[in-house]
Amino acid sequence: MQRVVSDTSPLRYLVLIGQAELLPRLYGTVFIPEAVADELSHPLTPTLVRTWIACPPI
Repeated sequence: MQRVVSDTSPLRYLVLIGQAELLPRLYGTVFIPEAVADELSHPLTPTLVRTWIACPPI
């Protein structure tokens, strides 16, 4: 399996549509840079996304 580094947009929208598990299923290991995690944790980010990034399963 490949390793992939993700930016904010794919993670945000996959979480919002309930499909966040697609990236690890397709690529194996998914790395989320600290700057991306910070963006996903921003107070203006939807609650569902902030909750997900607080304890990401990938």
